[in-house]
Amino acid sequence: MDQIDELRKDIILDIYRASNLLERVGRGIAIQHGLTSIQQWFIIGTLFRSPEGQLTLKELSENILVTKQNMTGMVRRLEQAGHIVTWKDPADRRSTRARLTESGKQVFHDLRNSGVSSNVRSFSFLNDEETRSFALMLERLVSELQQLEAADKPEHA
Repeated sequence: MDQIDELRKDIILDIYRASNLLERVGRGIAIQHGLTSIQQWFIIGTLFRSPEGQLTLKELSENILVTKQNMTGMVRRLEQAGHIVTWKDPADRRSTRARLTESGKQVFHDLRNSGVSSNVRSFSFLNDEETRSFALMLERLVSELQQLEAADKPEHA
């Protein structure tokens, strides 16, 4: 293995480490605001930022990169907590749509405030230009990995 191969291996290991650490921090913030997982935070944020304020569960699962089964359970718990409502899509009765309630919108704002201060601490070692470059590189990596995954999937899956 050459130096670049070793460096790539180290980058992947560091991404996993950073992901685990960020998940711990995010889970702590989510729990402080009454959620049971960081994925619930992602669902609330995704719904808040959606153009129409609502998405299908399929769209949510694709956006957050979780299975439909996991999405269904997380949405059910958010609905039981009063943060979202769901309904069958009148245009496609096989699809379920979701949107935030007023309670869900308030949780989003509370989470955003906590998340901003946590992010400032987490990225304090980078200047603005380094932060922009890092964001661009990660975006490119995620996009490339999504393309590779899509290319590896069978057409009928």
